Amino acid sequence: MLNLKIVKIIMLDWVIWAIIIPVAVVDLAIKGYAIYDLIKTFDKRSDANKIGWILAIAIVNMFGWISYFLFGRLPVEKSEDEESWD
Repeated sequence: MLNLKIVKIIMLDWVIWAIIIPVAVVDLAIKGYAIYDLIKTFDKRSDANKIGWILAIAIVNMFGWISYFLFGRLPVEKSEDEESWD
């Protein structure tokens, strides 16, 4: 009876890790891309803006990079070769 309880705990532990590890890897990859995207536009931002967004992306869990992509990303400049939809 005791062995069955131990097996259930171990199986539950593996299920939890099987969920947590992929989510953590995806979160880390998106954080890396968000910081890379922020660094590309460093020359166009103020120092306080840079520091604030780096802290938000690095420290705040998923909400940091989500808020960066929603509110902090600078608009992409169009090149002369691209057609306008206007």
